[in-house]
Amino acid sequence: MAVEQRRLRGGKGSPFSAAVLLLAVFLLSLTAAPLVAHARPVSSSILVDASTGEVLASSNADAVTYPASLTKMMTLYQLFDTLKRGQIKLTDTIVFSAHAAAQDATNLAVSAGDTISVETAIRAIVVRSANDAATAIGEKLGGTEWAFAKRMNQTARALGMTNTVFQNANGLPIAGQHTTARDMAILGVALIRDFPEYYHYFSVESFTYHGVQYGGHNHVLDKFDGADGLKTGYIRASGFNVVSSAVRNGRRLLGVVMGGQSPYLRDKQMVAMLTKGFGSSVGTGTQLALNGSVKTTPTPAAPAALAVAEAAQPAPAAIAPAAPVTPPPSVAAAPAMVTTARDMAILGVALIRDFPEYYHYFSVESFTYHGVQYGGHNHVLDKFDGADGLKTGYIRASGFNVVSSAVRNGRRLLGVVMGGQSPYLRDKQMVAMLTKGFGSSVGTGTQLA
Repeated sequence: MAVEQRRLRGGKGSPFSAAVLLLAVFLLSLTAAPLVAHARPVSSSILVDASTGEVLASSNADAVTYPASLTKMMTLYQLFDTLKRGQIKLTDTIVFSAHAAAQDATNLAVSAGDTISVETAIRAIVVRSANDAATAIGEKLGGTEWAFAKRMNQTARALGMTNTVFQNANGLPIAGQHTTARDMAILGVALIRDFPEYYHYFSVESFTYHGVQYGGHNHVLDKFDGADGLKTGYIRASGFNVVSSAVRNGRRLLGVVMGGQSPYLRDKQMVAMLTKGFGSSVGTGTQLALNGSVKTTPTPAAPAALAVAEAAQPAPAAIAPAAPVTPPPSVAAAPAMVTTARDMAILGVALIRDFPEYYHYFSVESFTYHGVQYGGHNHVLDKFDGADGLKTGYIRASGFNVVSSAVRNGRRLLGVVMGGQSPYLRDKQMVAMLTKGFGSSVGTGTQLA
């Protein structure tokens, strides 16, 4: 997605590049918030029967808002149509231009000249929501991202998306880009209807590129029985968005949630909406305005002079790529904030030991402030039986960190994972580590100080 879960951008020579991120883990035997949009996004939703187009429920569905990485659904619509017409193959190679490689997180941290296959690019967009991959596809199909955006808008009009304008291929903030929940439902239904042979990509939950495995963040796939795809999205101005489809007893529904306060609350709303929809056959009596299958028209590449001029233009300030983060050469050079996994383990143990009366706060998963309910992102609490707290953390330079503790049969373990490549992989490492720890009584023979 555009920025829902950022990771460190590092060049190939960076000691903190994804391929060589240090994963520091410690497992210790002891005796016995949320990422929230700071803008005020528009909250809207719609649920439709994907086969008939009947609107089953809606709220504020025509309110104009920002698509964020839901934009990539239209990018994939263009790509799937080009594949279907045989003008490109899944095995074809896409080269990252300097413009594509400069796209801000989330991304694959590529350099100009790097390559990716069409099929891997699809997976990178669905799973990683890679902005650099989306831009590279736009340039591959349209010649320039500017020309590709024109093609996206032509298709949007043809599909019946009357309140949508696309300005780029990836959904990063840019003036003039907007949509509605209703229009995203039209696009979601069109993807399922027009490209059944490619729809399965929307259920992919991990992929590997340049030796790095990436996990996804579409957790509706795990939280609702029958859910089989589509896409999440986030920028500050949009809040947390998701388009999800699910099938039960041969009936397919598609839902859109825009402007969620957090990934947790967005997913919770989607699950509730799908649950209610499958439990009832009564709709609103209105239909989604579904136009038929659209054959996209390839957009000629811009003239060479225009393409050069466009490439020379700096990115808008709102989406200018951040400079790669270089770790400090020494503590003296940047004394403000450094630590180690071992020290975080010492702190975690101390919190449990010294404040048993307050430790329960680390298991809290939601709270309310000024009438807004916020959900957490410590999903180890849900993924490991016996986990009862501590804390997650993330900045670009650190990667995804977590300190977790769990109790089984009166034995408490505490683990630390630093530098995870994504929340999914960080949590997966922690669960595996705790599982292995509880399954064995043999340690390293060393003690925490």
